Amino acid sequence: MFILWLFTDWPIHDIGEKYLFSVHSVEHLVLALVSPPLLLLGLHSSQKKLISIKPFINLLKITSKPVVAFFLFNFVMVGMHWSTVVNLMVTNHIFHFFVHSIMLLVSLNMWVPVIGFSDEVKRLSSAASIGYLFLQSLLPTVPASFLAFGTEPLYSAYVGIDNIFNISTLNDQVLGGLILKLGGGIILWVSILTIWMRWYKTEKTFDDVVRNVSSD
Repeated sequence: MFILWLFTDWPIHDIGEKYLFSVHSVEHLVLALVSPPLLLLGLHSSQKKLISIKPFINLLKITSKPVVAFFLFNFVMVGMHWSTVVNLMVTNHIFHFFVHSIMLLVSLNMWVPVIGFSDEVKRLSSAASIGYLFLQSLLPTVPASFLAFGTEPLYSAYVGIDNIFNISTLNDQVLGGLILKLGGGIILWVSILTIWMRWYKTEKTFDDVVRNVSSD
């Protein structure tokens, strides 16, 4: 919760909204790939019980299916970087809050197949989780690449504003694209590596037990 608050309040939020798209990109990265898994991992069993009412669990069973979660997450992530959406977010506080709320919800949902939520909504196997996160690392690079390799500013809301760090609008956009592309990739691949190492350790422990039983 602290990380979520830190990146969605002053000064980071205000700088990203009023001055630098690159800072806005960092905020989006945290909302999508940092805060959601930490929030899910930090939920106490009593907190899960409190919100595990039947309608919610039934909905989560549907939305957290890997295919559904994949398309929901990527539809929002790609859509929210269209120039019309970004320009409106920067100029309309209510719309900005709405988009960030939707982004956080679909991001939490995206991580449920990897982390799990309850006995009724379990996580994927290690192999399936690795494949799922690998696919998740591909599609978001498309809008990020347009930003990172663009030759002109895509967001008019950031053109002509006073720049507090003396960086051009285009360079700011390129930096934002690189943050989304490289930062997102690093987070997802670290997650993949963590799952693989945990899987390897479990398999090795199981093999050792079988070997010891066989030798006895």
